[in-house]
Amino acid sequence: MRIKIMLSMVDSLNLKEKNILDIGCCDGTFLSLVKNRDNNFCGLDASEWGIEKAQKKGISSTKFFFNDTDKLPYADNFFDAAVAGEIIEHIYDTDFFLEEISRVLKHGGKLILSTPNIASLGRRIYLLLGRDPLTEVSPNEAGSVGHIRYFTKKNLAQLLKKHNFNLLEEKSDCVNFSNDGKMQSGVLAKIFPGWGASIIVMAEK
Repeated sequence: MRIKIMLSMVDSLNLKEKNILDIGCCDGTFLSLVKNRDNNFCGLDASEWGIEKAQKKGISSTKFFFNDTDKLPYADNFFDAAVAGEIIEHIYDTDFFLEEISRVLKHGGKLILSTPNIASLGRRIYLLLGRDPLTEVSPNEAGSVGHIRYFTKKNLAQLLKKHNFNLLEEKSDCVNFSNDGKMQSGVLAKIFPGWGASIIVMAEK
């Protein structure tokens, strides 16, 4: 559901003959689903396997690991849109991350970004019960996926504003009622996006 919402945001821009970047593109699935194929699609990922798969889908992909010091391998003001799905929670220097995205985006360029919501309804209930709200205390624990940052709607909006992004849209995917995601409501996420599992935003440089 999260990917469908992010795709709808990209498709709503009606981009044609534009440059679109997917940071953390994996195998290129997201960009391959963008409706208007008359664009220049570029992807970055740390996985060689993902880069090879993305290239087979016609996406100009580059192996790149965001280490908080190396700049994105693109010129200033090159992209019309950038996508970063479930990436920022893995980044230590989020200021540098957004500075780099801003650098490669054109004036008026759009950033579509998603991240898990630490204030989701399920996590709030866990806290009320005195349980860990699905955070990671060590990269060595079972099931760790490397999350080192946690966001609410408010602090993500504040971080984007700090880097001169204008928030255009703010959505969520679903409100979960079970840890495995089998019991969920998309309708509630539309009414109460602050309760949703993910924060999904579109912002303008």
